[in-house]
Amino acid sequence: MEGVTTAIVLFIFACVLYPAIVKNKTQFYAAFIALLVIILLHSMSYMFGFGKDGSAGFQVFAGATTGLLQLAAILLLFMSCGGVSLRDIGSEMGKVIEVIRRGEEEKTVIVPLSGEMPKPRQQPPMGGPTEPPVAERIDAPSGPGWPQKKGEPPDRSSIPLE
Repeated sequence: MEGVTTAIVLFIFACVLYPAIVKNKTQFYAAFIALLVIILLHSMSYMFGFGKDGSAGFQVFAGATTGLLQLAAILLLFMSCGGVSLRDIGSEMGKVIEVIRRGEEEKTVIVPLSGEMPKPRQQPPMGGPTEPPVAERIDAPSGPGWPQKKGEPPDRSSIPLE
């Protein structure tokens, strides 16, 4: 986890060198304080955690708190440099989850190639008498369905109820 803390420290130094990156200073300073607490907990876990009388409970507490503070520092630095609030990030994440769950964000629109005109739709004549549709009959050939095995008579029986 020290690598994550190192990356956070480097990013804070980059923000100090280029202050135009930071759009929200309150969030930046909150991330800086979280980083200081991470370093404090890490050094305290070395002080109290090693040796014969070392407390494993404090090491677990320091490790868990360090992880949560690293997560908070990364989120705060992201928000401070992006100029967004927690509500903005939440609404954007909701949209992302919806797109991942549903698929594309918008429906696909098919555009004809340049120079081609779409076929005109046939519309019924306006105001004139309409003729009823002509009923058509489709005759299936004898023995439709799966082909019968050679030598077997076609099955004309009903489904057995027993």
